[in-house]
Amino acid sequence: MGKTSVSYVQDLRIEKAVHLLKTSNHSVEQIAGLVGYADGVSLRTLLRRRVGKGIREIRVG
Repeated sequence: MGKTSVSYVQDLRIEKAVHLLKTSNHSVEQIAGLVGYADGVSLRTLLRRRVGKGIREIRVG
């Protein structure tokens, strides 16, 4: 696959988080917990790094 297991798991978590941001009204903190991150700050940082977009950009679509 060419990815570490950590990278693969992060990709899955990010994919689920993006889906939840687009399809639910959950807060960032709630979504972070649902996908396995300790807090919204960690999720925001990873989204910016991996997807290149912030929460508002993702929610708007």
